[in-house]
Amino acid sequence: MSNTMFRIFIILTLVLFHFNMNGQTVIGNSSLNSSVYSNIFPDTLKSFLVRKNPPYLFKAITNYREKPLWNKVVKANNYSLGYNCAIGAFLLILPESISQWNINRENNFYSIRHQYHESFTSPPVVDNDLFILNYIGHPYQGAFYYNTMRSQGANELQSSLFCLGQILLWEYVWEGGMEQPSIQDLIITPLAGVLIGEFSHVATIKMRRNGFEWYEKVIVSIINPSWVLNNNFKFN
Repeated sequence: MSNTMFRIFIILTLVLFHFNMNGQTVIGNSSLNSSVYSNIFPDTLKSFLVRKNPPYLFKAITNYREKPLWNKVVKANNYSLGYNCAIGAFLLILPESISQWNINRENNFYSIRHQYHESFTSPPVVDNDLFILNYIGHPYQGAFYYNTMRSQGANELQSSLFCLGQILLWEYVWEGGMEQPSIQDLIITPLAGVLIGEFSHVATIKMRRNGFEWYEKVIVSIINPSWVLNNNFKFN
């Protein structure tokens, strides 16, 4: 390493150390004790934790936060099951030109069995679903899965893995007997679902700070129904 590079490295190290010590000083001077820290989301975005005036930290408590992970997974799976049943029933009554579900009404059992075999033995395909289904409906679906965990206090990784698992179940189990798994759905639904889900989660927390106005209740019910369900429709 040249002398110039070494000097630059030393300067950057000192700058980072300075900012780190300042951050510790701000938190150290806070009047919050350890019992309050246990009720803080450790993974909430920094902008929602750091404030210019005491108490510096925003308390964001949700139902089931203290429950073990398996309990959260069971509850989130129950909500996802209900959501999938509703979406599946809705798609069944839609015209095949919209749902793209290949249903042979006269030989339903054998056509479904054949399609399941194709779904698990052949690679996913590029589907021809409507734009609104692929790029609005599926991201919203992914966000719902994500927030069934996130709104219980699960972190981003746990919520993302649950979302991915539910999407695989939808593509290969729920839809696997109706159509071939879709490449777009397997990629767009988890990625967009996690991004939209985290955005709606943070937006919900921000609106919840000072209690919800009536229009905020409407917004949260639309963008984050999982949070409403997990908190028993209690906004304040």
